[in-house]
Parts: sequence; structure tokens; C-alpha cells
Amino acid sequence: MNLLIAGRHGIRLYQELRRSETAWQALRFYDPIEISVGIYIRINSLSSALSLASDLRYFIRRYSSVYLFEVSPGICCTHAMAKMRYISREKPFSNPWPWKLWIWIGGDGDIMRFYCHPLNDESFTPENFYGGYIFEVWCLKEEYSGDIYPIQGNLPDNLKKTPD
Repeated sequence: MNLLIAGRHGIRLYQELRRSETAWQALRFYDPIEISVGIYIRINSLSSALSLASDLRYFIRRYSSVYLFEVSPGICCTHAMAKMRYISREKPFSNPWPWKLWIWIGGDGDIMRFYCHPLNDESFTPENFYGGYIFEVWCLKEEYSGDIYPIQGNLPDNLKKTPD
């Protein structure tokens, strides 16, 4: 179980959390790792990850654009999904999970959400999305809807919809 917190455009999240005594007190036992898109925190359990996210809620809202819980290697889930899993105490997630999305987080802070793997989408071109990370994210049915859209940043011209 890991927690990934992606910083907003132009914010070095690790440095902002380090400056805050309150945030650093919450993080002092976890040894967060600074990555180009934010911070990565290794945590032993889902309950600990949810608790830490709750402790850092103010900083997540202020300095972060998205945060994800890595439930197994290469598979993340949203906060709502992690909370539902913790409250229900159900068996591990079924694979394949029916409501998946892919989130691309660029090194400059831009974030895009895709409903099919970006490399299988003809509109996704490496020139538009140079660098960054792509995460497979499991979500609740209520969180899954729509089309490609930016969470933060600008949608590249070749992905913009034209009026019919």
C-alpha cells in the first residue's frame, strides 16, 4: 500500500510539506520520497493510508491536484474507492475491475484522465504527453463517466472537441 500525492502546477509538494511543522509531524515516520510529480509515501496498510490522507487533508486541498492509493503494484484507486473498501471490509478487489480509468500526470503538473488506456487511443500522441507517469486507477461507478478531460492544465489541440 502506497500513497501518491501529485502537486499542483508549479508547486514542489515535498518542499511545501517540509516547511509546515504540522504536515512534517504527520509524515515524519513515513519517509516520503520526492518524485517529479509530487510525493510517494510507502505505507503498510489501507487504514494507515486513509488516516494519513485525512491528517494531510488541508495540505492536499491546498497544494495537490490528485492523490491516489496504490493497492497493488501498478494499480491505484481513488479516495472514495479506498474508503469504500476499508468500510465494507470486502475481499480484495476483483480483477478485472469494471470501472477503470488512466490518469496521466506530467512533470509540469498537467493531469489528464482517460477512460481507455492512452496508448490504445489514437488521439494520444507522445509529442503531447512527453514525460510524466500513467497510472491505472480503479474507481467507483459514480466516479466513472465521460470522456478525456483535463483535471488540471490544458487539453492539447488535437484532443479538443470540435462543434458538430
